Amino acid sequence: MKRGGFLYYWTAHSSISLAGVVYIMVLTTFMYQESGSAFIAALFPLFNAVARFVASFTAPLVMEKFGFSKLLVRLQVMKALLLTGLVIAFPYISSQVSILCMFILFIAFTEGWGNPLIQSMVPRLVAPDRLVKANSSLSVTSQSLQIAGYTFTGFLVVRFGHMPTLIMSCVLIWVSVLSLWIAARSMKAKETAAAGRAKPSWEVIREGWFYLWRNPTLRIVTIMDMIEGIAGTIWVGAITLVYVKEVLHQGEAWWGFINASYYVGAIVGGLLMLLLSSFIQKNLIPCMAVGSAVFSLLTLWYGLNSIPIVALILCIAMGPAYQLRDVAQQTAFQSSVDHEMLPKVYASRDILLSTITSLSIAVIGLIADTLGIRMVYIVGSICIAISAGLSFTLLRLQRNSALATESSGSNFS
Repeated sequence: MKRGGFLYYWTAHSSISLAGVVYIMVLTTFMYQESGSAFIAALFPLFNAVARFVASFTAPLVMEKFGFSKLLVRLQVMKALLLTGLVIAFPYISSQVSILCMFILFIAFTEGWGNPLIQSMVPRLVAPDRLVKANSSLSVTSQSLQIAGYTFTGFLVVRFGHMPTLIMSCVLIWVSVLSLWIAARSMKAKETAAAGRAKPSWEVIREGWFYLWRNPTLRIVTIMDMIEGIAGTIWVGAITLVYVKEVLHQGEAWWGFINASYYVGAIVGGLLMLLLSSFIQKNLIPCMAVGSAVFSLLTLWYGLNSIPIVALILCIAMGPAYQLRDVAQQTAFQSSVDHEMLPKVYASRDILLSTITSLSIAVIGLIADTLGIRMVYIVGSICIAISAGLSFTLLRLQRNSALATESSGSNFS
């Protein structure tokens, strides 16, 4: 594939990541400052999550009606227009929470339809033997921009106000539109127009689910993602704050140190994955298993630890383990699905992961209240260990499949 195509996609992905952080921070802080209510401020992320969840259900129907490139660009243009409209109307509707929420819902719908398409672009732009390197570079950029976004957006709002900062998010989205349009052009030659046969709506919706369940690699990797989604909620801000206060016996400043060290570890891990990309590409399943196992042990140690400086070191050490697992899983998933089916499979997977994550936040909170904060991290480490065990199951299936192929080949000869 053309290197230039991925470069433009990388630009679009980076712009979308940073714009998303700025957009969330600006509207959340604005709604809180205007209303003085944490509940009203929480409506923004709540409406955003619900709309994206609903959009994921209907995404296959939308994908069936339009070509990949055409739909990808149109949805991003729609999102850019909505955000531009919000910026223009902001001085007049800023006191109307209901109208702000309507904009949020519409923008979230475009994201829910568009994200599976954006996620599935990488295998279309990158050769199979370069997927690990591509995913690692995207991960490093995304983590770095999230740190920058969460660190500096608050400062920009205080220094320049909500409106100029929101304009910056709007500009970034338009940059992503241009970059996606250029990247999509490199794929058009390989696209096939949708066939004229009309499928029943239910058949269209179930295609992604059916493919997800029937393919053993996809099924196991998705179950691993779901289990790790449960474990991922142990890093919710409120849980980390309780850990800092009750286990480390430190103030809120250490809450920031813990979060910063985790991001630093993730960036370091992403850079290491870039260096080791060739090795990981050839050993996806073993790397997935090793990454999960090490991440599980470090999480358990973190939960049992009471020394602040050790907690910071463990957070940094988790970064490479997490990135090794995540990049290997992402690449294995992308490599197991036909390009045409990948957006629908991603849409189905996103529904499962968002549902599991939403439910597990409540469960993890209940565990913290009833059994103590240490038990949260013990449960998280057990979940990740189960995921590691599934990696070894996947490795066994892979070896059995290879042996079966060799056996059929020798019989044929």
